[in-house]
Amino acid sequence: MEGDERRAIRGHEVGDETTQLQSAVERYLRSKSTSRDENGDPTGTYVDAAGSELRRFVAWLDARDRDLNDLAGDDGPLLLRRYAERLDDRVTAGGIAGSTATTYFSYVSGFLTYCVRDGRLPTNPALTTTAREAVPADDSARADQQFWTSEQRRRLVAHVDRRAADAIDEHGFDARVEARDRALVRMLAYAAVRGAEVLRHPKDDREGRQGVRWSDVDLDRNTLRVLGKDQRLGPVALPSKAAVGVERWRAVQRPPSDDWPVFPTDHAPSKYAAVRAALGEETDVAALADEAGGIDALLRERDVAPPALTTEGARSLLKRLTADAGIAVDDEAGYLQLHGARRGIVGEVYRRDRGDAQDLARHKDLSTTHEAYQHIDVEEQTERFDAHLEDID
Repeated sequence: MEGDERRAIRGHEVGDETTQLQSAVERYLRSKSTSRDENGDPTGTYVDAAGSELRRFVAWLDARDRDLNDLAGDDGPLLLRRYAERLDDRVTAGGIAGSTATTYFSYVSGFLTYCVRDGRLPTNPALTTTAREAVPADDSARADQQFWTSEQRRRLVAHVDRRAADAIDEHGFDARVEARDRALVRMLAYAAVRGAEVLRHPKDDREGRQGVRWSDVDLDRNTLRVLGKDQRLGPVALPSKAAVGVERWRAVQRPPSDDWPVFPTDHAPSKYAAVRAALGEETDVAALADEAGGIDALLRERDVAPPALTTEGARSLLKRLTADAGIAVDDEAGYLQLHGARRGIVGEVYRRDRGDAQDLARHKDLSTTHEAYQHIDVEEQTERFDAHLEDID
């Protein structure tokens, strides 16, 4: 959305003043971002995506002469139901997918929860059954989402373990890439972290989205601090099978300070750019790197932390590792994806203990875990029914 159009949606057509609701939206977006564009507006991946729909929501309410007072009153749930029905109409018309409509409704619900915390609403009308039952169905079938199987996980972990061990035997402390990859795969495979929680998102400059740092890792307690989906920085469990890879990687990397990323990029231009940003744009980084014995040596010499590996870089890495390990992946992607690791390990735990699976996934409500892994419930029901039927006939 262009700046003029954005400001037009924010304000009344009859003047420059903004409504309470519009002001609340802008405050909410500012709370989600630490950066601004040339117009002073908040930016970032979430802000850009959520901001567009929230401003449409404000314009939709304004066209009906409705505001925060109406959302706070008895009409609040019905208003959110009408908004959900509007999204459903867009899905029916082919304008957006069902999954997109679900995301848009979640943006609005998240904003209204902020309004409750800010004392502007008594409750969130988007959380009522009246409103939620009208939200279009998410058309992205969970059965089609990738889950790493236990065999795929075992084979990938075994591959990166062998690869790292061989490289360390041959190159010692120079086996940085292989040791890093082992630590990353083990963390993804066993800790149920999201890629964006431990890697760098190039369009999201919030703390916690620039790659996990060694200061976030506590190997004595086997915990890791991440920015979760609830937008809060906090500790999560780092199971031993994940921690062992991280611990061995730290011994190889020997980070000069706790500010260094746990999973640094191996992209040389990004390393050169980091030195240039730290020492000045006019710095002859190539000459300094030659004197120091390479860009990695220069980073250490000047204690300039390299950028973290990006989520896109990790996807490319997983493509290569999947192929190198000879793992067959029977879906459209054709390789083991980042989020498939989380789904796979939480699913394995879900089969053993529903509550532990909820804790591992960090779901606030067990119903969220049940919904995500309902296919396992159905599989187990089928097994029980089959056992009964064998006795019946």
